[in-house]
Amino acid sequence: MSRDRRPVTIVVPIYDDLPGLERCIQALLETVDFSVDRVLLANDVGPHVDAIEARVLELVGEHPGFEYTRNPRNLGFVGNCNRAVLELDRTGNDVLLLNSDTVPMPGFLDEMTAVLASDDAIGVVCARSDNATIASFPYARRNPRATLPPRRTRELHGRTKYLLPRHTVSPVAMGFCFLIRREVIDRFDLFDEVFSPGYGEENDFCLRINEHGYTSVLANRALVLHTGSTSFSGDRGPSLRLEHERILLERYPFYAGAVALFLARYRDAVDVFADAFLPDDDVVRVALHLPTEITPEVVARVRDTLACAADDVVVTVIVSKAQIRSARQAFPGALIAVGGRPRQIFDVAVALGALTTFAQLSALNANAPRWILVDPVSHDIRWSHAVANHRASAIDRILRRFENQSTSWRGGDGLVELIRMAADTEIDPASLRARWHAVSDIAEATGLLVHRATVSLRRLTALSFGARNPRIVARIRAITGRGA
Repeated sequence: MSRDRRPVTIVVPIYDDLPGLERCIQALLETVDFSVDRVLLANDVGPHVDAIEARVLELVGEHPGFEYTRNPRNLGFVGNCNRAVLELDRTGNDVLLLNSDTVPMPGFLDEMTAVLASDDAIGVVCARSDNATIASFPYARRNPRATLPPRRTRELHGRTKYLLPRHTVSPVAMGFCFLIRREVIDRFDLFDEVFSPGYGEENDFCLRINEHGYTSVLANRALVLHTGSTSFSGDRGPSLRLEHERILLERYPFYAGAVALFLARYRDAVDVFADAFLPDDDVVRVALHLPTEITPEVVARVRDTLACAADDVVVTVIVSKAQIRSARQAFPGALIAVGGRPRQIFDVAVALGALTTFAQLSALNANAPRWILVDPVSHDIRWSHAVANHRASAIDRILRRFENQSTSWRGGDGLVELIRMAADTEIDPASLRARWHAVSDIAEATGLLVHRATVSLRRLTALSFGARNPRIVARIRAITGRGA
C-alpha cells in the first residue's frame, strides 16, 4: 500500500529522554517503509546533547532512510519543528511530526495517510493513543482509578477499531503524532512562535487552518503509544500550559465549547463506550439512577439492591446535584455521583423508576451502553393521566426504543440477576450509535447541552493567575478533588 500514496517525511524533534528516543527509533525501523518515506531526526541541543547524538548515530548508522541534524542552539520545541519542516525538509512530502517519546504500532502510517488522502478538506490527521487527551483510547473507562497499561490500549484497540468509523472530525489534533498536508504548510507555514517553547501550538495551528476550511481528524484505526509530559519539569510545564491556554481562548473564544461539543456529540458511540466492549476484569459496574423524588420506597429499594450486590457487582448511585446530601444520608458508605463521573462509563445503567426530565435521560445516555428500566411510566388510558404525565411519557417512549430490559420491581436480588444478564449481552454497535445520536440531539435541541462560543473574563484572569502561581493552583485542585 505504501507505494500507492504520497510520501511522508517523519520529523522527530529531539531534546532529552534517551530511553524513550531509543524505543521510538526502534519502532520506526520496524514500521516505516523507507522505500517511500524518510525520517528526519532534529536534535535541539538538550542537557545531554552529545550523549544523545552519539547514541542516535549508533542506532541509525548509515541507514539511508534517516537524516540527522543538530541545531546550532536550543530553539525550543516550536522553533525546532519550524526549522525542520520549513527550512530543512525540501522534499515536498507531507509531514508527520512525531514526538520522541512515542512507539508507533505497525501499519500506523499507511492508515494515517489513507485518511489524509480520503478528503482534500482534511488538513491534519492524528493517531489514537494510550495517552493523548481527547485522542486517548479509551477516553472514558469503567474504572478510572486503575492504571492503563499500554497492553490494555493495544488489546482494546484491536478489538474495536473496525467497529469505529475510519476517522472522526475533531476541533484539534494532538501534537504527539501530527500528520500535515504539505499544501497546508505551504499556505499557512507551521507553528506560531508565541507558543514557544511549547504547549498549545498544535491547537492554534488546527484552529487557524479550520477558519480557512481545513479540518483536523482522528485516524481511529492507527495507534501510537505515547509516554507524554517529558519535556518540561517542575513548575514550567503547568505555567506554560495555563498561559498558552489563555492565548488560545483569547484568539478562539469558542475553543472550550468546541471541545465540549466534540465530546458530547461528535464522538462515535463505540468510541464513547469502548472500554465496555472488552472488560478487563470480572466486575459488573452499574449506574443506578434515582427518580426525581427520593421517597421512602426508593430508599428501601436502593438499600435492598446494594445489600444484594456481591463483590463482583459494583453499584454507583446516580443522583442530581439537589439530591446529593439526602442520598449520602440515606446510603452511607455507598458510591454516589452527580449525573456520573467525568471519563467514567458503566457496563449497565438502571433507571429505578420513571425518568421525568431530559437531564436524567441525557445522564443515562452518557453512562452506559446497556439500559434496564424498573417501573417505567405506566400506560393509562385516562386523558387526565395522559395530560398530567405527557412529559414523562414522551421520555419513556424514547427510553423504550433503546432499552435492553423493562421490568417491575421484584426485589434487589431480582434486579441484580437482571443486571448480570444484561452485562453478558453483546453490545450492538448500530443500536448504540442510533441511541447516542438521538438522545444527544434531543439534549442539544432542548437547550440541555449548551456549548458556549465565548470565554469569560473571569476564566482568562484565572488562567493568568495560574500561569504565575502553578503550585497554588495545584493545591487548590487537590483540595477540591479536581486533580493536579
